[in-house]
Amino acid sequence: MDSEREQRIYTEKRKWMYGTIIIEEGICLIENQAGDLLLIESLLSPGVYIQIDGEWLKTELIAPFAVTERFGQIKLTGGESIRYLKNVKQALSDFLSDLEDGQFYSLMDQLNSLGFSVFDCVYAYNGLSFSAHPDMTKGVSFYQFSNDVKQCALQHHYERAEKKKDRFEWTTSDGERIVTILAEGPPT
Repeated sequence: MDSEREQRIYTEKRKWMYGTIIIEEGICLIENQAGDLLLIESLLSPGVYIQIDGEWLKTELIAPFAVTERFGQIKLTGGESIRYLKNVKQALSDFLSDLEDGQFYSLMDQLNSLGFSVFDCVYAYNGLSFSAHPDMTKGVSFYQFSNDVKQCALQHHYERAEKKKDRFEWTTSDGERIVTILAEGPPT
C-alpha cells in the first residue's frame, strides 16, 4: 500500500491498542486492553510507545529493555504503560490495496460516516484472494466491524470479466443500509 493511503489509514480513530508491560519469571509480556497476553517479541506493529513521566515516547522493545531516542536504553521492570498501532486485518488490507484511489477514499469516508474505522474490523474474508483467476471471477467478500456501540457488515459483491463491477452493501446494527454500485460501463 502506498504511503499516502497508509497516512490516511493511520489518521483513523481507535488506531491504538493500550496495555501494560508484565514481567513473569524473567519473561517480558504485554497485557493489552483486550486482556490478551503477548510476548514482546511477537508484537508486530509499525509504532510502539511507552509512557515515561506522562509522555509517550517511540520505542523499540528488546526484552527486557526499551530503547528510546530521548533516554536511550531503559530496563523494563513491569508496570510500564505501552501503546502500539493496531494492524489492519490482512484480508481487509489486501482488499483496500486492490481498490482504485477513488474507491479507496470513498470507502474510507463511508466507513467513517457510519462511525467505524478500519481498526474496528473483527472479521475479514476477501474472496478475491482465493481466486485462481482474479481477473475472471465473481463472488462476495465479507467484512464485519464493531466499535463496541454498534456493528457494521460490509459485503463486497464483485464481478471481474470484460467489465469490472463492484457493489458495496453496508448494513449497521441500528438499521442503516447503504448500497453503492460501481462499474466500468452500465450495470446489468
